[in-house]
Amino acid sequence: MPQDPEELLADWQWRVQRQTEATLELSRRMKRVDATVQSAHGDVTVTVDHAGSLSDLRLTGDALRLTPDELARLILSTCRRAQSRLAEQMTDLVAGIYGSDSPTTAFVAESYAEQFPTAPGERDR
Repeated sequence: MPQDPEELLADWQWRVQRQTEATLELSRRMKRVDATVQSAHGDVTVTVDHAGSLSDLRLTGDALRLTPDELARLILSTCRRAQSRLAEQMTDLVAGIYGSDSPTTAFVAESYAEQFPTAPGERDR
């Protein structure tokens, strides 16, 4: 039995509106995500924002006893771990809205994992 074209159009408009609302909500939520990671001994704490940019850096007195090169490596390593955690959080966020099997979730997960890969064997002090 053929469907009424007006019903088809109304259904299509409803689906587009629903998708638009979900996308806007995802965008709002993604902008609020950040990730904070502390180095193994707690000397360095790094927070990255939703784009993976450093938004906060905290150092303890013990961190200042490291050589400049050691401290730089520790900060960078901790930052990479925070970015990797951010990628995981973004994937979880998108999966919560679109489902873990959705193409949107796969796209976001792949994009963040590409941009912020987990460094194998990356160690902290």
